[in-house]
Amino acid sequence: MNFKELWKHYGVVVILAAYALAAVFLMPRCTKLTALENAAMEAPAQTTAELKTTPTPKPTATPKPKEPELITGTLAYAGDLVCHMGINEQAWNGTDYDYVPIMEGAAPYIQEADLAFCTLETTFPDDGDISGYPCFHSPRALAQSLKDVGFDLIEMASNHCLDAHKEGLDSTLDVLDSVGLHHVGTYRSQEERDQNSGVIVEDVNGISVAFIDYTYGTNGFPVSDYPYATNIFFDDYMEIDCADIDELNLTKIDADIEAAKALNPDVIAVCMHWGLEYHTEAVDYQHTVADHLFQQGVDLILGGHPHVPEPMEVRTVTDKDGNEKTGYLCYCMGNFLSCMNDRYTNLTGVTTIQLEKDVANGKTYLKNVSYAPLMMVDTADHGLYNGWRYKLVDLHKTIDSYWSGDSLGYINEQLYNDMLVALDDLHSIFGIQFDRFDPNYTPNEKGEMPVPAKAAATETTDQG
Repeated sequence: MNFKELWKHYGVVVILAAYALAAVFLMPRCTKLTALENAAMEAPAQTTAELKTTPTPKPTATPKPKEPELITGTLAYAGDLVCHMGINEQAWNGTDYDYVPIMEGAAPYIQEADLAFCTLETTFPDDGDISGYPCFHSPRALAQSLKDVGFDLIEMASNHCLDAHKEGLDSTLDVLDSVGLHHVGTYRSQEERDQNSGVIVEDVNGISVAFIDYTYGTNGFPVSDYPYATNIFFDDYMEIDCADIDELNLTKIDADIEAAKALNPDVIAVCMHWGLEYHTEAVDYQHTVADHLFQQGVDLILGGHPHVPEPMEVRTVTDKDGNEKTGYLCYCMGNFLSCMNDRYTNLTGVTTIQLEKDVANGKTYLKNVSYAPLMMVDTADHGLYNGWRYKLVDLHKTIDSYWSGDSLGYINEQLYNDMLVALDDLHSIFGIQFDRFDPNYTPNEKGEMPVPAKAAATETTDQG
């Protein structure tokens, strides 16, 4: 059978089969297109502009938390200026008195601080009289030298503040004012004492520090005619050596602390002229008063008077309002300037206190405390004389210099060995852990003390 005959008999069947196959393969597509076309017809019409401007949403970036804004302020605290005649003679340069060279070993630590302060155990009387122990009268040039070396604030409440009587106290404050030195602890009038209850507030690189200054007595000079003249915390202040704990009267100082709090400072510092002379350990009443001051809300307690160093410490305390805080205490920094030569009387330092404030929450922290060991060298004690007799020296720098072969023109083996002993003595009294040059000094594993500072010996002859 040829093709024509096949087509004649089966052509219709082939055509029907082709239609069936087309229906099978094309039906889903036609159904899908029809659904899409229907949806498109039912959806609202969009313009070309609308289709082009519809943005694709971008992920929102999570803002980084702000770093806390911290400011740091530093205090430099030196000891007592006991101006014996030998110091005045050393300061005389032929035309005037200049005490800066005597203090040059301490100068870098004073000048690096935002605020530096010390205790003045002498007076500047109007008559220009100059004398040493027992009543200290010094050249007025000393005030300018203190300013030149970098001091800002002078603690005036001491047993020698009335050495030139009330008139000398007044003229001393006048001289300090004339060179731009602030002062606390003595006052010319009741009105001056009433201003902020005798409290002075200093700006320490944006951190406010309130200072209060007190003494145990006045070496037998009465203040009954002018009780405002100086701050005293013993009822028996007319005694030369006040130590009877039953005579403590802290009512006035408590009121001054409350007055300081009302000024809303970041830190409260109390300077205490206390203790017994030539004792390298604090006596009972010093412990009692220190505990009391911390409980009242004080942050820093800075002591003087014994003429020798006494221990320093950082402690955690709880104040009367239940706030836990870290406080710094130094019972005595020793003599800053003096001619004393009994053991320990020539040892001192400059303590650096670093404060840190979180600007956002207003809290201030005690960040770090350290001291630079110093010694008052009397070259006559070491068989030396090289154009000067008395000078404060930096123990670490001077010892290192001699060890490396540089005698600085005056160090001999005897003085070198004496300086080694002096450094050991300071470490045993102040604590090696606070020596700013000790490589092992680490207050804690972070190298700081970030705790809130505030929440809402042998008896010798007296020479000073």
